Amino acid sequence: MENPTTTNIANISEAAAFHKSIQSFWLGHAERCHHYTEKMLPLKNETGWLKGVIVLFYHGLNSFKLLKKSNTNRNRKISKNAITVLEAAAEHSKWNYQNKVQLLEAELLSFEGRKQQAQNSYTAAIEASRASKFIHEQGLACELAAFHYETCGNACKACDFFNQAKSCYNQWGSKMKVEFIDRQLARFQISSKSDS
Repeated sequence: MENPTTTNIANISEAAAFHKSIQSFWLGHAERCHHYTEKMLPLKNETGWLKGVIVLFYHGLNSFKLLKKSNTNRNRKISKNAITVLEAAAEHSKWNYQNKVQLLEAELLSFEGRKQQAQNSYTAAIEASRASKFIHEQGLACELAAFHYETCGNACKACDFFNQAKSCYNQWGSKMKVEFIDRQLARFQISSKSDS
């Protein structure tokens, strides 16, 4: 028979890794997020299906940050695996998961340089997040779309999406994310002043 103290410690450790992975993602700490999601993934069957799917979503999105630093097969597999798992989850509940699939696909398409398809997927992710009333994920989709448009050289669209993200994060109550978006918008103001 398993020792209840050992089980409780394992549950606490698992819960801590789950929360730290998500917190690290939202704080923009890609390596830390990767560390904690990697700790969670072997426990996926023990932690419950929902936690596993949520961790895979953040792990998949985070992998694109890591891919920009180190384009490895392992990091590419993370994102594709996350899409596969979330597509299966969306078959059971489009309301909960379709926006997540579309956002992961948008990031993959953007990473692959398929700009128009990526833009369509960002728009679909934003709309699906809005329809599901996931204001934080709507903000995230707007933020990532803004970075995509910035990479494509469309500063006007990037600013528009950053402003949408700021509005979502403000409604969500995340002062930290609002301040982050303000810093992104300030870069454009500085850039436009130096261009004149």
